[in-house]
Amino acid sequence: MKSTNSKKDNNVFKSRFFSELFVIPSIMWIILSILAMIDSMDSTDKLTIGELIMTDFVIILIWFVISILIIKVSFRLKKLFSKKNKDNDEVKIVENKKTIMKIEEYPHSRFVKNGMIILFIVTIVSLWLALASLFIVDEISPQHGFNFTKNMWICWCFLPIPILSIILGFKYKKVGFKCTKNIVGGFIIAFLLLVYGTFCLIPTFSANYDEIDKYRDIVDAELPSNGKLEIQNWGTYFDEDKTEYTIINAYYDKENVIDLVSSIENSNNWILSKDIKSVLRIFIPSTLYSDVDAYYSIYNKTTGQYNSLPDKAGDYEIYAMKYDVSDKHLEIHKFKYSYK
Repeated sequence: MKSTNSKKDNNVFKSRFFSELFVIPSIMWIILSILAMIDSMDSTDKLTIGELIMTDFVIILIWFVISILIIKVSFRLKKLFSKKNKDNDEVKIVENKKTIMKIEEYPHSRFVKNGMIILFIVTIVSLWLALASLFIVDEISPQHGFNFTKNMWICWCFLPIPILSIILGFKYKKVGFKCTKNIVGGFIIAFLLLVYGTFCLIPTFSANYDEIDKYRDIVDAELPSNGKLEIQNWGTYFDEDKTEYTIINAYYDKENVIDLVSSIENSNNWILSKDIKSVLRIFIPSTLYSDVDAYYSIYNKTTGQYNSLPDKAGDYEIYAMKYDVSDKHLEIHKFKYSYK
């Protein structure tokens, strides 16, 4: 009978530990992701059911592996802590009785026991809440491209929860409460939150928005006075025929772009993607071209002309520009091109 109970306790999938650690947080994440999909229905960047299923599958699969790891470590520690009494059943029984009496005599023992279970669940869920909060912060302070890591600092805000779980876990374990899972789960979640948070320290391509002044005349449109700027300098990018490659991204999520859009629509130097002549597409980088209706402008700085082919072969400095009205995103791809 004892052996059967032992096997049951160590069965990962039948343990209550598994449901607290994996099942409950997974259900909460699915609910949050469904709400996020519903919320995105009215936006241009709509989340499809296929994308939702794929994203949730990957995240839950990763969490499943982490959950199994936590449970295995917890079982191993539990076995390790009880090993010293394994050879003496009488001593073990006496120790268990003393522990039970000690717990029963402890003030508010039921409250402590239930509180530690709740704290463990909150500790596990804190990782999911941190990731969910990341989406909220991104709505307030949007990040794009390689700057997506800048808001990861939000993960550090949830560190007190697993740290509290660790501290109280050690405290009440000495009394006799079963708090191994609080300690193990706390350490793992704290480690993950700490690592995820450090992503915000990764250098990005962010630049002072004033740098856009160098390109105002070339853009030939009424640019907002504020925005977020990103400058990436590459030797070559995806297209090997384009060298000395620089990408300038300007984002206007929180800015009024009425004047910008109006000036682009009324400019002779900006044309819709569907109206671009096929011969000009050699100047549009593969990463810049899109089937979505967006405005394009191709400026040849060497000749000082817009949207036209050079009269003769040679090396030219090209500015391929795109403005996506729905995303409020201006891209400028600057490069050298050898026209033949």
